[in-house]
Amino acid sequence: MPSVVLVTERFTTLAKASMRGNGVPDAPMVVLPKTELTEYVDPDTVRAVATEAVELIVAQLRESETTQAN
Repeated sequence: MPSVVLVTERFTTLAKASMRGNGVPDAPMVVLPKTELTEYVDPDTVRAVATEAVELIVAQLRESETTQAN
């Protein structure tokens, strides 16, 4: 089943270590900005970050789907 790891910048190293430990070192990952960069900002900024994240997630899922089909 295609999946994507979502992680904030602060926890990228931990996520990679966890992925290696779970036997999926090359799992697709989308790195989200640090929480403090989106916590107290205007809704348009949050919307832009969310839109970009969704686009990256969909792209990773499509890439995984294509790779599995071949």
